[in-house]
Amino acid sequence: MSYSMTRPQHPLAQLRALTGDTQLSYAELVADTHEALGFGKLHKRREKVSRWETQGIPPDHNTQLSIAHIHQVPEEEVQRLGWPHWLHLGTAAASRAARPRTREEAIDTACDKERPTVRLGDARLTVTGAALATFLRETLAAVAGPAQPSALGSHRVTPDTVTLIEERSHGLYELVTTMNPVSLYRVARAELALTSALVTDNGYDRATGARLLLVTAQIAHLCGFISKGLGEDVRAERYYVAAIRAAARAGSPLTVSLCLADLAWSHIDAGAPREVLALIQAARTITPRPPARLAAVLHSREARANARLGEIIVSARALDRTADVMTAGTADEDVSYGNVDDGWLSVAAGRAWLDAGQPKRALAHFAPLLGDGPRPGPPAQPPLLVARDLLAVVDAQLALRDVESAARTARRAVTLFERTPTGLLSQYRGRFTAHGGVPAVRELNALLTETPAI
Repeated sequence: MSYSMTRPQHPLAQLRALTGDTQLSYAELVADTHEALGFGKLHKRREKVSRWETQGIPPDHNTQLSIAHIHQVPEEEVQRLGWPHWLHLGTAAASRAARPRTREEAIDTACDKERPTVRLGDARLTVTGAALATFLRETLAAVAGPAQPSALGSHRVTPDTVTLIEERSHGLYELVTTMNPVSLYRVARAELALTSALVTDNGYDRATGARLLLVTAQIAHLCGFISKGLGEDVRAERYYVAAIRAAARAGSPLTVSLCLADLAWSHIDAGAPREVLALIQAARTITPRPPARLAAVLHSREARANARLGEIIVSARALDRTADVMTAGTADEDVSYGNVDDGWLSVAAGRAWLDAGQPKRALAHFAPLLGDGPRPGPPAQPPLLVARDLLAVVDAQLALRDVESAARTARRAVTLFERTPTGLLSQYRGRFTAHGGVPAVRELNALLTETPAI
């Protein structure tokens, strides 16, 4: 895949692209929503949307609230962040397929040559095809020539203020191994709202602005990491994209590459292995000599992508490179991916073999997750990641028709939390839908029902 310098796409155009809307069809959606919310009639003209996206003319307040309603952004965020910054919090609108098409719209569609496409599958929304290519081009261009952070507002953010926020961000990452992920997500989300407000509403010098953008990227990445672990893939991807953009503006290639690697993780689970390879290529272009742990993660993502493509030999070679860089790397000098160790390496290999359709071989690599200690999983791994990895163990055991062992594994996952995240409970329960008649599964379902959730 080749990349070229392009003008960054307006966030409203990005949201509009998620459902393949043209400017005309989107204008109709906004007008209908505007009227349904009691704000009155609005002209359905594509020129309005064009002005919002290309001329820097913001919609009026009620129209912004209508757009926020479409994309599920709370009104307080609209008020706090202002246009167009709150658009980065938006999710995709309802599918365009459910809306009637007109002749005028059909003509407009034919003229919309650069509309990105997305794939919706398995309840996951992933930017794909033209949208992914555009995003990667913009990211590479932003890293090559990061724009000077624009300082708005009269209040000046001092370096000491950013130092305090950096310390708080570091503390949040350390809480990943001890704090319930749902509670931690709420704290991290609030911290992200704070840093975003400092970026958008205040003034700062160039160096301070770059630091502020970088810590914003790090907190957004944490929100994405937690969301991914909880099974909220759509939300996770939104945070990863926001983190990549902020890190690129901050001029931090390493942080961009780290976030691209985790965005690739989302694409693996979404079943888009070729796009995983494109994301890895972009990360390696941005950071040609990554730290050992980041290099290992990139190789492991490559192994999983090739396994899903049926390229078993290529996948095995990528796994070998994963082990090689871990052996040759200097971990003490590598601050990326603190949880990447020998236990992680074994589980990563197990996931790749499971992707390759070899569950028996995968289980041999999942041994660190199935030890006899009081807590399943390697000690260095956050409970949230262990719970997600145990899902893979369950998948391997079910593939081998060992339902009772799979049920025992699921029971062990529940012991990781005093109050288990609801999303994880749902994922484990869903794995056993077809096995409800097995006694061990009935006992498991009773346990999952009784387990305190959050």
